[in-house]
Amino acid sequence: MFASSESRVREGTRLVETGPEPQNEAVVLALGNPLRGDDGVGAAVLRALESRPGIVATTFVDGGTPGLETVLVLQGYRRAIILDAADMGKEPGTWRRFTPDEVGRPPRTLAQSVHEAGLAEALSLGAALGTLPESIVIYGIQPGTIGWQPGLTRRVEAAIPAVADAVIDDLRGALRLNDEDG
Repeated sequence: MFASSESRVREGTRLVETGPEPQNEAVVLALGNPLRGDDGVGAAVLRALESRPGIVATTFVDGGTPGLETVLVLQGYRRAIILDAADMGKEPGTWRRFTPDEVGRPPRTLAQSVHEAGLAEALSLGAALGTLPESIVIYGIQPGTIGWQPGLTRRVEAAIPAVADAVIDDLRGALRLNDEDG
């Protein structure tokens, strides 16, 4: 392997840096673009989580709007939680917890997410390569407006504390189960 703590992936004939080797058990990955209105809700939930005390063995990553490289961010972790805006045909601020299988299953509940194709394809690629975490949970938050303006709508912003609480519960449960594993 390489002497540095950086991960490297061979792409064609060149090496691509993918970031530091995972140092923690779990990763919370926010997807979205805060310059596109409610598409930035994942990053807003991530900021809320980072400000809460007592979350250990967790890496927080603002992933922006990636495609297949999402699989590289998830690689090496045992647990992953993904936060993203998702058009589920619900009221703005409504949120739901998904499994990776539900991302591509009809009805395509995440079909209107700006990142759905990239996320679904990245999860499929990771599954085919056997590099996905043991546990993946996806939180989809119904946007009100996605356009070219920064900031969240009031109803989507109001959902942040509840989503953050649910993520913390997931992290506590996953890490507690891991502690029992030995």
